Amino acid sequence: MSNPLDQLEEDASARKRRGRHPGGSRHPRGKQAADDAKAKAAAELKARQEEADRRAREREAEETEAANSGPTAEGAGEPQDPPAPERLSKRPKSMPFYPNPEDEDFLWQVQEAAIARREKIPATAVLRFALRRLSDQMTPSEIVRALSGPVQTQGKMGRPRK
Repeated sequence: MSNPLDQLEEDASARKRRGRHPGGSRHPRGKQAADDAKAKAAAELKARQEEADRRAREREAEETEAANSGPTAEGAGEPQDPPAPERLSKRPKSMPFYPNPEDEDFLWQVQEAAIARREKIPATAVLRFALRRLSDQMTPSEIVRALSGPVQTQGKMGRPRK
């Protein structure tokens, strides 16, 4: 007959050697969730890489097409605008618009005119229409030049510290 105290000590040392739960974790879903997250991140990275490769191929095709076409009669000698940047794959959910009082009054006048004609025209439709008109009249670089102030070359940049 062995001593029960010795038996307990042997069991405890055996548990220490093989770990408390030799069959695996008590919570296998935690490991599975981590594996799923890694797989998802890898798939997303692969999709981004494929999208970047596709865009690079398209850009190369456009450049070779532009190089092969040569200058046209109407565009000869005039500087060309740089190609428009490609759109991002993910758009923001919303873009806030904070009109100043004059713009807000104008939007109200448009809404009143629409009500007089028994139509419903939201302010966003007015903004989209105005952006289309602006894009027809000016290039993005012209808009930036018109809206930007003088370039700051000296002095402190940003918000002052307290």
